[in-house]
Amino acid sequence: MKILITGASGLLGRSVFKQLYSNPAFTVAGTAFSRVDENLIHLDLSDSDAVKTCLQEIKPDVVIHCAAERWPDRCAENPDTAWQLNVSSTELLAKQCSEIDAQLVYISTDYVFDGTAAPYSSDDIPNPVNFYGRSKRAGEEAVLKNANHWVLRLPWLFGPVACLEESGITALLDTLREQKPVTLDHWAVRFPTSVEEVAEVLEQCLLKICCNTKFEGIYQWSGDTACTRYELAHIIAEACELRADHISADSEPNFSVPRPYNCQLDKSRLTDLGIQGKEPLKQQLARNLKPFIGN
Repeated sequence: MKILITGASGLLGRSVFKQLYSNPAFTVAGTAFSRVDENLIHLDLSDSDAVKTCLQEIKPDVVIHCAAERWPDRCAENPDTAWQLNVSSTELLAKQCSEIDAQLVYISTDYVFDGTAAPYSSDDIPNPVNFYGRSKRAGEEAVLKNANHWVLRLPWLFGPVACLEESGITALLDTLREQKPVTLDHWAVRFPTSVEEVAEVLEQCLLKICCNTKFEGIYQWSGDTACTRYELAHIIAEACELRADHISADSEPNFSVPRPYNCQLDKSRLTDLGIQGKEPLKQQLARNLKPFIGN
C-alpha cells in the first residue's frame, strides 16, 4: 500500500510518518511546506497544479491529511489563512484524491462539538463554539462528500517535540520548572492523547484496510484520562518528579477564544474493530518529556 502524508513535519505528521515508514507493508512519502528536510516533498497545498502533480507522481492508495492550523487562537487571529488550510486546501485535496481513486483520511478535532453533552459518538451533531472548530467541521463536510474518504477526530495532542512549546501539553513542563506562581485553567475537561498512539492506531486501521475492512464516515480516538490543564500539570509533575505547589487553579472559563467544556470522544467504533492503544498517559508523558529534564 502506498501512503502519502501531508503535514509530515508537524507534531502529528512526524509520528505518523515514522510509524508507517517502519512497516514494510507500506511505501510512505510525506509532504511539508515550511519545514522540509531531505525525506519530505515540498508542497503548497493551496496550489492546485502542484497538488495534482504530486498525486500523479506518487500515485498513493491512501492520503493521510495531517496538515492543519490547529491552534484556536491563531485561527481566530488569521481566519482567512486558517480557512485556506483547514477547508479550501482540504476540499481541493479530497477532490483530486477522488480523481485518482485514492482514499483520503482527514484528521479532525473534538472541537467540532460544543462540549455540553459528552461523551460524543461519531454520529452526534457537531456544534463548534469557535472558528477553529467551525473550520475543521467544514473540512469534514468537504471530505465526506466522497464516500471513499473518512475522518479521524482527535483531541488535545502531545508527543515527541522539537521544542516544548510545540504542544500546549509539553509546554507545561516549563511552567513547572520555572517555579513561579501561576494560575491554570481548572474548568475545561480535556483528554491528552499521544501522537505516537494515534500513529499506531492509524497503522492498525490501514492494515485492516489491506485485509479488505471498509472504512467510511467518521471515526474517533482519544486518550482515556480526563483532566483540566491544572490537573494535567500535577500529573506531569508526578511523572517528572517536580514540585507543583506554585500552581493554583482557576475554576471559571477564562479564554480569549471560546473553548468547549468537555468534548470527550467515544472511540468505540474503532475499539469494536479490535484497535487499541498500549501505554498509560503518565508513562507516555514521562518518555516524551525525559529528554528535556535537566535542560
